[in-house]
Amino acid sequence: MTSSVIAPRCTRLAHGDRGGPIDGLRDLRAGARARVRTVLAAVPVPRPWSMNVWVDRLEAWRGREIDLVPVEYRPGRPSGAWQARPDYDLIAYVEHTSALHQDHIIAHELAHVLCAHTGTCQMSESEAAQLAPDLAPQALSHLLTRVTTGTDEYEAELIAVLLMSAATSEPPAVQPGASGRAADQARRLAALLG
Repeated sequence: MTSSVIAPRCTRLAHGDRGGPIDGLRDLRAGARARVRTVLAAVPVPRPWSMNVWVDRLEAWRGREIDLVPVEYRPGRPSGAWQARPDYDLIAYVEHTSALHQDHIIAHELAHVLCAHTGTCQMSESEAAQLAPDLAPQALSHLLTRVTTGTDEYEAELIAVLLMSAATSEPPAVQPGASGRAADQARRLAALLG
């Protein structure tokens, strides 16, 4: 039986690039782990965990602001996106989901930022405006239209899992929103990926 629910996805995944082997997987994993160690050494996760506090620290470390913008999720649409603006980074994430899921979406997009992934524009500004009509055109311009390779997506997801694993490691528990079970699942997923 197939589900009619379409799961949220990252906008960066190019159509047709959703599977197949990833070249240099071992090196990619090692690089992701090293990048996370470097970032967490410079910007430790706050206790209790708070994505907003961590993003504030990350901004200070990078010397560049990061604006987090909640957006409504619609089936078949992305759950998160990142746009590098001239003087700050803009990250959109789904607003009506759990706090842990929001944090993971943000961590995934931050991984794209930390890796300086680039993409190509896939639609016009007017097409992008149809996806998020409530955002001002200048804030939306190409926000939801950047795509990267499967390798970049795998790297961003791995880094997000590693970051969230560090954030949800015991003690203390993630505050607010995550149960011990969710934290355990994040750690198990990190162990599988890395």
